[in-house]
Amino acid sequence: MVLFAALPAALAVPATPAEAIVGGVAASTSDHPWMVAVASRSVYGDLRSGQFCGGTLVSPTKVVTAAHCLYDETTGQRVDRPDLSVVLGRTDLAGSAGREVSVVDTWVDPNYELSTNQWDVAVLTLAEPQDPGSVLPMVSQGATAPYAAGTDATVFGWGDLHGNGSYPTTLHEVQVPMVANATCSADYHSGPSGTFDPRTMACAGQQALGGRDACQGDSGGPLVVAGRLVGIVSWGEGCAEPGHPGVYTRLSAMVSAVRGQL
Repeated sequence: MVLFAALPAALAVPATPAEAIVGGVAASTSDHPWMVAVASRSVYGDLRSGQFCGGTLVSPTKVVTAAHCLYDETTGQRVDRPDLSVVLGRTDLAGSAGREVSVVDTWVDPNYELSTNQWDVAVLTLAEPQDPGSVLPMVSQGATAPYAAGTDATVFGWGDLHGNGSYPTTLHEVQVPMVANATCSADYHSGPSGTFDPRTMACAGQQALGGRDACQGDSGGPLVVAGRLVGIVSWGEGCAEPGHPGVYTRLSAMVSAVRGQL
């Protein structure tokens, strides 16, 4: 399974972007104050503020991200990063704007499985409360409308621009249409990339053409529909490839458990 995972330490060097997280445009944390970088300077260095995943502020003290961001894919074990933090209000990770807030607790959905990437959701607890006005509302438990095929969604992140290690310092966004469950099931029915399960996953992207997608380093970031968090960047095959849309955690399947941590 190819996770849109933590930024490899060896690649934590900024690039100068001309476009976006594959195929989008520049974005700003001023417009999207709920968009945060999940970071560890001790592991990933200082050039991009230690960013290795994305996340979403869903309450003044809680950030939702992907469970696999807290794991080592090679060992299958939880990773202990003593300096784990969340960066808020910093569009350009090479700068010093905004705040870096320590993470004091982490919760991973007890149903999460690294081998299948089912229930790929985690909640980070911040050491200090943030502005309630910066919070992004979450989708309702069991909601289906935001996932209807063709629905416009937007994904945000600081990840790879081209699928070749071109990591920017600045935030980007890209609009992607939701993909029908049947289509995604056919694209990811088995094999080394993983198996799509519509109970806990959703797909978005230009399925036939490719060209728009999240990529490495975008894991844990938000998929937003109509001003609500509906998905979490999880996994896929390659980046923006035809026939391989991005796979996201279907937050509506587990949002009640997430709310229980708020």
